[in-house]
Amino acid sequence: MRKLAGGLLAMAAISTVSPAWAEDAQGHWHGTIAGTLAVVLDVSKTPAGVWEATLHSPSQAFSTKVSQFASDAAHLSFAIPKLGASYQAVWNDKDKVWAGTWTQGQQAPLNLTRTDAGAAAALQPRRPQETAIAAASAPYTSDEVQFGHAQWQLAGSLFVPKGAGPWPAVVLVHGSGPNNRDEDIFGHKIFLVLADHLARNGIAVLRYDKRGVGGSNGDYDTATTLDFAFDAQAAVAYLRTRPDINARHIGMIGHSEGGLIAPMVAARDPQLGFVVLMAGPGVRGDVLMAEQMARNAELDGLPPEAAARQRIANRALFAAIMAEHDPQRARSKATAMLEQGERDGLYVPGTAAMTAKSLTSPWFHTFLTLDPGVALKAMRQPVLALNGELDWQVPSRLDLDAMRAALANNPRAVVKELPRLNHLFQTATTGSGQEYAQIEETLAPSALEAITGWIQGQVR
Repeated sequence: MRKLAGGLLAMAAISTVSPAWAEDAQGHWHGTIAGTLAVVLDVSKTPAGVWEATLHSPSQAFSTKVSQFASDAAHLSFAIPKLGASYQAVWNDKDKVWAGTWTQGQQAPLNLTRTDAGAAAALQPRRPQETAIAAASAPYTSDEVQFGHAQWQLAGSLFVPKGAGPWPAVVLVHGSGPNNRDEDIFGHKIFLVLADHLARNGIAVLRYDKRGVGGSNGDYDTATTLDFAFDAQAAVAYLRTRPDINARHIGMIGHSEGGLIAPMVAARDPQLGFVVLMAGPGVRGDVLMAEQMARNAELDGLPPEAAARQRIANRALFAAIMAEHDPQRARSKATAMLEQGERDGLYVPGTAAMTAKSLTSPWFHTFLTLDPGVALKAMRQPVLALNGELDWQVPSRLDLDAMRAALANNPRAVVKELPRLNHLFQTATTGSGQEYAQIEETLAPSALEAITGWIQGQVR
């Protein structure tokens, strides 16, 4: 089952429901997809008599209005087209539960039981670092800012330490997906925690919503990594206009895909002061994705020999996509190869068409072909490259070996593995994505201290 993370996005979909449900429809319904992912369905009626339904994933801090909502006394169904997800259920009057099936690539049981608002709120995970930030007085100011291009503007927040400036500063560059300025993942506000720590230690921080997300306009769906690099450069240019920022000491911190973008900006902007890479890719996208998908399959229980076969199949799949520049032909080839992989037991049955659509998007095609080594070799700024020992999305050994090779001629490069940390730089047990939402820690102190201490050394 494909996770809801990154998928429960805001979308227009106010839906009506049959009057057969009457007032019984209103309220909160709680269930667990496949026994692991808690969701809450809220149903209400507007003053005009129109029914509305919203699905929440509390652990992931995502909500969306559902569409195609329908119900009568015995049946309930809805869909979330952007996720490729749907739900169908029948009423079990004995147990007072909607007994149903969640479909998103594959099927999983989801039974919905009536609950109250308090119980629904209790499902929200604890995030102690974010709670502490909200409770403490901040030794910095927070400015709402806009910057960008003639066609669109990006919205962000700038933390500036209180006192006499000008201050060194960093731009935070997100990983893949429609991220807001906090890089809110599984309810963890990663960039908020990082920005707060840096600002408390004398470093100004600019973080922003990706184009087409939050307060930023522009088109997210058609953008590629190259476009996001253009946006990151605009953020640096904006900081250079601020009198409270030291233009000689502006750097970038890139997480995941952001760690691919930051070197691209640095290579064409020699005035950029320094770069921090948090799990930034060191190998080309097709190599990284084949390894990531195989390791993920192993963590999900696929035997090692089957995972090895999947790795080979994925490399062939990505090669076919990269070789075909017509999107429709690329999708047809990918669908055929994925369907064969399903027959061979390498992929989840019934997911070929949906997966092929994702793998042949403009963003993914670009990501597969980008070689991070080109920019890493070209940049001359001080670089701190960090990976978590337990990172399975950008595997540490594969990644850092490539980083060391690409940065071999840069005497100001530091490449370091942080013990027991995962891709989000949380203290983890296995590194599996299943743990991200369950871990209360948003950013490990060891990561915060490594980043802050190194930057302070560059700007003295």
